[in-house]
Amino acid sequence: MTPPQLTILDGQQSIGGTKILFEQGPTGVLLDFGTNYQKMSRFFEEYLQPRPARGLVDPIELGLLPRRRGLYRRDLLPPQDYPDGDAGWPGGHLDALLLSHGHLDHCGAMAFLDPAIPVVCSPTTAALLRAWQESGKSDVTSEVTYLGPRRPSAVSGGRLIETDRSAAKESREFRLLGEAPTALRGLLARSPYSGERTRFEPREIGAAPNRLGEALRYTAYPVDHSVYGAMAYVLDADGGPVAYSGDLRFHGEKGEESEAFVRALEARRPELLIVEGTRLTDRDDAPPQRRISEDDVERNCRARVEEYPGRLVVADFGPRNIERLRRFRRIALDTGRQLVVTPKDAYLLHLLHAADPSIETDLAPGGMRILEEPSTRGSPWLQLVVDSYGSAFLEPEAVARSPGRYLLCFSFFDCNDLIDLRAATPGGLWLYSSSEAHGEEQEFDFERLQAWIRWAGMHQVGFRYEPDPALGGRERLRFDHPEDVGHHASGHATQEELLEFIRRAAPRRILPVHTAQTPERYEALLRARGIEAPVIRSSPDRPVSW
Repeated sequence: MTPPQLTILDGQQSIGGTKILFEQGPTGVLLDFGTNYQKMSRFFEEYLQPRPARGLVDPIELGLLPRRRGLYRRDLLPPQDYPDGDAGWPGGHLDALLLSHGHLDHCGAMAFLDPAIPVVCSPTTAALLRAWQESGKSDVTSEVTYLGPRRPSAVSGGRLIETDRSAAKESREFRLLGEAPTALRGLLARSPYSGERTRFEPREIGAAPNRLGEALRYTAYPVDHSVYGAMAYVLDADGGPVAYSGDLRFHGEKGEESEAFVRALEARRPELLIVEGTRLTDRDDAPPQRRISEDDVERNCRARVEEYPGRLVVADFGPRNIERLRRFRRIALDTGRQLVVTPKDAYLLHLLHAADPSIETDLAPGGMRILEEPSTRGSPWLQLVVDSYGSAFLEPEAVARSPGRYLLCFSFFDCNDLIDLRAATPGGLWLYSSSEAHGEEQEFDFERLQAWIRWAGMHQVGFRYEPDPALGGRERLRFDHPEDVGHHASGHATQEELLEFIRRAAPRRILPVHTAQTPERYEALLRARGIEAPVIRSSPDRPVSW
């Protein structure tokens, strides 16, 4: 009998970019396949990006994607560079991608995967992915639910690739966990293209199987995270269960789901626990992390909104954080306002409602409104929003006439719309309710956001710039000022919650991912709490077997 083997292809000592390969005999399974933004930022930025006409050459040659046979779309491997495709690389057959959730650091790189690899995920995650692809930028990196085949360019000698306009667009094969609602299946099978000029071939959207490959059984567990539809997995491997936490927390509205996952692990005791460590600290003397719950956020944000009667309020939070959106919906109702969302938000809500009817749309003149934007109405996704919720659209002029009646859901990438709302913004509030900056590039985004807020004449809370004597009086970005803390709750468990989770799960060994800390630091934190399970490491050339 061939022992199970697990390889961390990416994401062990970085927050994001998780790519895990599990193999048992002839069965191969991926656990997530995300974009590693930390690695990407070493080589690329906004105006320097991988060359689309070179397919996968740039990310593979720079080590941003692993060389593994059976992973990638063959149409993205230029024949001049890879005359034998991926034949000379290590690897083998893959039976499925088990996707934990719809954040791009866990699923963004799946655009490059062979469409013959079935994608197993929750219905909500499938809806999130389709909404992101259709309403976002159109290029190869967004082809997570359907794709346009490429072919070698006739004039490049096999060095360049181009879109094959004669080929039909095709969807990926999704296998959905739990019930696959008919409404969602219909939306996923719908052509994303208008007119008859582009052929689209949908694949069947079916239920997830209860086993993968020849005999590998697994169980999926819903968990609490800052995006709906998050799942953890347990593989029934030879030699004992292998559990993967994905990203999880215990302080959101679905915290009981994470607790149920812990109880399931207590009953089974994993042989190996692959666990995130986003909020682990590198200091023994670090103060205890404050546990800010979504209830705390709702209470604190409501108090802020109440301080601005008759003024416009903008709520800035993650575009796929629907739990936060629903809480701001309650805040709007409690303070006599209407919540106003973007057309992209409306389309996401439409798809999520199809995946889970308990996620209400409520897009109507008496409910949530949709801000009219200068967008092209020819986009099929946008036309669907117009056809379904046309009466809910709200012109910027209406907001300007009565700014105190509205609470807008915006983010940095919606700042252009402030120009059309300029008459409504002076004296209003920009309520930042999202994560801190991670890295220099995101700090630049906050500088730009600060410029927009100041131009609009708005006050802000959630972050601030203050003079720093250590920088010669220059302003420094801060998120820890007492007046700014408490307007955002992390999507990840605190350090103490995470270590308690591991103590209760009692795995025989631990493999950390999605953390900036070393395995040695992880092990020291566990040992300090009397948890003696060894912390192991893996890499593309160092698989783990047992």
